[in-house]
Amino acid sequence: MSFLNPLLALGAAAFLVPLIIHILNRSRFRTIDWGAMHLLDSVIKVNHKRLRIEQLILLLVRCAIPILLALCLARPVLTGASTMEGDAPVSLVILLDNSYSMDAVSESGSHFEQAVAAAIEIISATGRGSEIAVIQTGGKPTPLFDQPVFDQEAVIRKLKQLQGGFGTSDFAAAIDAAAATLTGMSHAGRELIVISDFQSADWETLNAQQANAFESINALEVKPEITLLPIGDPVNGNVAVESLEFPQRAIGVDQPVTVRANLRNYGTTPYENARVTMRMDGKEAEVSQVSIGPNETTQVLFQLTFDKPGSHVMQCEIVVDDRLASDNRLALAISVWEKVNVLLVDGDPSNRPLEGETDFLSVALSPFTFGRLQLSDLIKTETVTTKELKAEQFAGRRLVVLANVSKLDDAQLTALNDYVSNGGALLVCAGNQIDMNWYRESMYSAGAGLLPLPFGNLLGKIDDQGATSHVITQRFDHPALELFNDPGNGDLSKAEIRQWYQLSTNDNGAADEGIEQDSDLVIMARLNNGDPLLVQKGYQDGVVVQMATACDDDWSDLPLRPSYVPLMQQLVATMASHVSPPRNIATGEPAVALLPPAAEGETIPETVSMQLPDGSRRSVPTSERGKRHIVRFENTQRPGVYSLTLPNQDVVHFAAETSRAESELSVLDGQAIEEMAEANSAKVVKTAKDYLSLDHLRRHGREVWKPTLAALLLFMFLEVFLQQRFARVHS
Repeated sequence: MSFLNPLLALGAAAFLVPLIIHILNRSRFRTIDWGAMHLLDSVIKVNHKRLRIEQLILLLVRCAIPILLALCLARPVLTGASTMEGDAPVSLVILLDNSYSMDAVSESGSHFEQAVAAAIEIISATGRGSEIAVIQTGGKPTPLFDQPVFDQEAVIRKLKQLQGGFGTSDFAAAIDAAAATLTGMSHAGRELIVISDFQSADWETLNAQQANAFESINALEVKPEITLLPIGDPVNGNVAVESLEFPQRAIGVDQPVTVRANLRNYGTTPYENARVTMRMDGKEAEVSQVSIGPNETTQVLFQLTFDKPGSHVMQCEIVVDDRLASDNRLALAISVWEKVNVLLVDGDPSNRPLEGETDFLSVALSPFTFGRLQLSDLIKTETVTTKELKAEQFAGRRLVVLANVSKLDDAQLTALNDYVSNGGALLVCAGNQIDMNWYRESMYSAGAGLLPLPFGNLLGKIDDQGATSHVITQRFDHPALELFNDPGNGDLSKAEIRQWYQLSTNDNGAADEGIEQDSDLVIMARLNNGDPLLVQKGYQDGVVVQMATACDDDWSDLPLRPSYVPLMQQLVATMASHVSPPRNIATGEPAVALLPPAAEGETIPETVSMQLPDGSRRSVPTSERGKRHIVRFENTQRPGVYSLTLPNQDVVHFAAETSRAESELSVLDGQAIEEMAEANSAKVVKTAKDYLSLDHLRRHGREVWKPTLAALLLFMFLEVFLQQRFARVHS
């Protein structure tokens, strides 16, 4: 116990006053013996003992009154075994959940608005000189300020400007960020407050390991007081646009594009004839109606075409009356190409029709052009021989194909390396002209070169010896081959592969199982003997695909099959689109764009403008990467469309979307939160006022002056009552 007014506790010494008066009163009487005294001895002995007990009781009561009065004025406080901090400044960290589930509306309003109000109430009550850090958890942990601040009003002003609706919270990362922030704070008293709706989806990993939920916090040298503040009332039922599926390839003008919208009902309320709209660049393009029952999923297909090239935005929205509107819409960014320029390098040219190495490939990539039809081809090809290949011919190409090229000279190889390094795409096809030693030493270069794998043994039916092979038609995962998961689009397994090179890192050319563990390589397709047929490798900013057989009909009948045209179209279109940074990203991932080369006499500006989903604009610096200039914007925690204005005034769109895990609005129940708190030495409060009461108790202890005052009044009444009672007995 301690006292808020310890000097007044000295007044307890006033208990000596009634004690001294009692002693003095005893000394005032003189004993006189008289003759009949012996007749009263028996009565006096009985009454004397009773009088002494009554006087002692009154004395104790009268001594207790000044003691209780002094204690009451001194304001005693129960502190337990801890030392009270009082109004000393503290280091306070608040984890503020601003994920999109906090946009849910209950009877008390938006959960995020309630969370901000609670944070403001808590911060307003902190002592002068306290340092404050607020970390937003949506998307990825994002501090309100770059470092903790001591200005309460500045923090409150910034909090009032915040909006919710950010990506799914990662509380494991947020707690680690809080631990790092607390480590750098200065005050001995430290507090961590988590304000969240405690979505099951966000906390299930931490809740499964309750003892480790705040492991990084409890491991700190100076441990903070941890408080959990659940926000919002439970909300039942929600409908969401879970995902949009579209072709992962280059898309041309006037080409039909199928987009599949996946919808899900997380609640028990059925929705009949719900309106689903698809907007293109803000304009309504198609409308559909769906009925979706409780806990059901459904799909809607939209067939779309684009009448002009460039960056476009599609947004799907389901119109229903539920408590969380943020996940009722989903955006998608699509780049539409006018032409995809492809350079074909023919290593075995011929003047006779369809006998050149690239003749079949040219027809497959531009069938309308060769067929002299009025329809337009997305892919435009140009064919050169190895001797005709010049460095300047790589400019403006989306893809370069080396078809049975024996080897390149040093200048050509250097130009090819620069082209791929700066975002180009390269397809290398085998054949009977290739110089295996040159490819191994210059193109593969022990894994550091362009080639994904060195060419090994030549296998198949050679000189009427050996066996042919076929493509394994298991489910394809690569976007270039996903088309063939539907048998109606062609069957690659029917093609006969007569000859092919074994792709292996072993010197003897034998199959190498280690390539499966190489994270830089992707085995796109295999033959039925297990050998890779198509292998992809990322090379700096570009991509390289290697084909183990020839692209003409010398080593296979693949060019004679109906599946050859869609195969090569999909392969080239997908490679051409992959060399550009992705336009559809997860929240928290950077939005990256390659700037077009500056026109003659112009320079690349130092900054470009980025428009955020909330309509605000940011200046983003440009930087050099090799021979290209890039823009990289990191702050994409809010789901939605980000629009980058390039120096030539073209606009590039990015769609940042988050996992729909929080669309399931179930939250941890009170018991689960209490168990997690108990496992991590934390406290759970229901409101900001409850937290302030708890904080006041931790800082100042529990005052007991009111019970002391009640005891004082009781003793004063008791003294009067006993005095009168004893007097009546004596009379």
